[in-house]
Amino acid sequence: MSKEVELEITVGKDGKILVTPHGTQGTECLDLMKFLDKINGMKVLSTTPNEDMKDNTVKNINKVEVKQK
Repeated sequence: MSKEVELEITVGKDGKILVTPHGTQGTECLDLMKFLDKINGMKVLSTTPNEDMKDNTVKNINKVEVKQK
């Protein structure tokens, strides 16, 4: 069964793109980051946890900053 994940995308005045996924965490989120990194012209620069992180004992990475290659 598929799961719905929402991507909140913000483009800054400096051209940086911030992607905040909602509804995913942990390895599932990391797989999403790998997907975003494969988009032609994009590169994941950094990741940080967001409010979807439910278990503080596991490092969940959910915010992504990307730039054009």
